[in-house]
Amino acid sequence: MTENSYNTPCGCIHYFVNIIDKQKITLVFLPGLTADHRLFEKQTEYFEKRQNVFVWDAPSHALSRPFTNNYSLSDMAEWLYEILVKEEIYNPIIIGQSMGGYLAQMYMELYPDKIKGFISIDSAPLQKSYMTAVEIWLLERAEPLYKIYPWKVLLRAGSRGAQRRIMVRILCGR
Repeated sequence: MTENSYNTPCGCIHYFVNIIDKQKITLVFLPGLTADHRLFEKQTEYFEKRQNVFVWDAPSHALSRPFTNNYSLSDMAEWLYEILVKEEIYNPIIIGQSMGGYLAQMYMELYPDKIKGFISIDSAPLQKSYMTAVEIWLLERAEPLYKIYPWKVLLRAGSRGAQRRIMVRILCGR
């Protein structure tokens, strides 16, 4: 993997890319909030000799710091698009984890004809059209429900959920 960078008005984005054949599909890995390119270390290691691969440190993360925090999800999607054009990546399959999945969905909204596929890991749909009326109704009432629970109970529940996800990743070799 070759490390490259892309300058934006808010800072410099660092990314890693390995292109075998520009005509082939490129797997574009987008880590979530607080994660960096190492989240997909095993995947990029596996695919880099078989497939075109791209992974970045999102703005304000790891090597992409310092970065001013006055940008939007659509700004990030635009920068991603510009980086992919710079690297001559025209057939991306975007694999987004959590916030990376939201970014991928924004990318698809802005550039629907510039993506070959999307894989979501731990992300919910951004558009209401993908949600049922009951799910929207429940989301609109989530804050009062959370206020009922004592803070320590919420912390324990969140930690247990995170521990389960970490154990699954360890058992799956991630």
